Amino acid sequence: MGSKYNNLALSIIEGVGGKDNILDLTHCATRLRFKLSDESKVDTKKLDSIKEVVGVNPTAKEYQIIIGNEVKSVFDAIINEGIFNEENNKQVEKNSGKKSSVLSNVIDTITGCMTPMIPALTASGMIKVILSLCSTFAWLSTESNTYRILDIIGDAAFYFMPIIIAINASRKFKVNTSIAVIVVGVLLHPSFSAWISSGEKISFIGMPIQGVIYAASVIPALLTVWLMSYLEKAIDKITPSMVKTILNPTLLLLISAPIALIAIGPLGNLLGEALASVINLLQGNLGFLMVCLLAAAMPYIVMTGMHHALTPIFVTAFATTGQESLILIAQVCANLAQGGATLAVALKSKDKNIKQLASAAWISAVMGITEPALYGVTLKLKKPAILASIGAGIAGLFAGIMHVTLYVPQNSIMAVLGLSGAMGISNVINGLIMITISLVIPFVMTYIWCGQESKKVK
Repeated sequence: MGSKYNNLALSIIEGVGGKDNILDLTHCATRLRFKLSDESKVDTKKLDSIKEVVGVNPTAKEYQIIIGNEVKSVFDAIINEGIFNEENNKQVEKNSGKKSSVLSNVIDTITGCMTPMIPALTASGMIKVILSLCSTFAWLSTESNTYRILDIIGDAAFYFMPIIIAINASRKFKVNTSIAVIVVGVLLHPSFSAWISSGEKISFIGMPIQGVIYAASVIPALLTVWLMSYLEKAIDKITPSMVKTILNPTLLLLISAPIALIAIGPLGNLLGEALASVINLLQGNLGFLMVCLLAAAMPYIVMTGMHHALTPIFVTAFATTGQESLILIAQVCANLAQGGATLAVALKSKDKNIKQLASAAWISAVMGITEPALYGVTLKLKKPAILASIGAGIAGLFAGIMHVTLYVPQNSIMAVLGLSGAMGISNVINGLIMITISLVIPFVMTYIWCGQESKKVK
């Protein structure tokens, strides 16, 4: 690790109140996420004075420091200074003495359980795009072995989505991962699925089991592992120490799996159907207004961390229909608008610090990482942030009216690869127009109305 990151790590540690004030540290694509013992010890002025720190964002559960694309290197440098992450510190919440709101806990859970699987869904979606192109241009016969194998590869992530969620949720809820996977795997067992498909009535010890196919479901797996977290603790309290190794996992599996089949799975399926109904409602006759409003508000939703609460909506949409035309469309418009406005600042500004930061940040924004642009440029200059929201709203309005649809989970300029699907060439054309509006209108408005900014970013 270079001295650049070592010195930066030490400065950040000092800024958040020292090593002893850090209970836990994780990171996402652009942010360091600290859980601190006492946030009053944070020296915000010191953190703001650090060149590499784009911004800070205190939340109810954590203290976020926005770094940008080099966040992983900075995170590693801080860890090398003797800071432990949650994997090594399981008493974080207990030691902090803080009580989080229900909403904050829900968002945190969604982030931890669902966000890690998005790359897998994106990759699978891209395979589906390739297959669509192969079929459209007659590159491959749909009856060929190659096509069928690629189709299986593209479907795998969606079919086994409950397993992926079980793995992520087991880490979040601190449940034995192997048992969690087995319990959720019972819901996907080929024999059980075939039994359900046969239409035969199923029961366990006289209790009926609903005929639900759980492939590509989200909520049943999440609820099942959440329940297991309580069952595991209860079982551990009642089993003798000499037989815990054998008895604990056996009882956990024997109790959890039937409960999942009889109650939790059907309940989760019902909630999933309710969520799907909400999606359909939002995408009904007034759907275009929802896309417009979401696109305009998305930067501010990101600031609060509430964008993670939207993840189940588009994940459920892709899992059930293979397409999405609300959340991700709004995110594409918002992210590209931030990129367009930031590019205008990079070209127009005479301030070297702003020009340097904006020149890199606009590229990150159009690739779906908006924090450097948002916190480092547009919000600090204020007017570009407003103009970017206006431009995003206009693009979202057009996308909503034309019902632009994505067939691959993407929130960046790469969404252009996910426009090809059942709606044909018209969706591709409208999607390209949406992308153009998202970039060009905020760029032009910012370039014209923001003047040659001389304000210092740092």
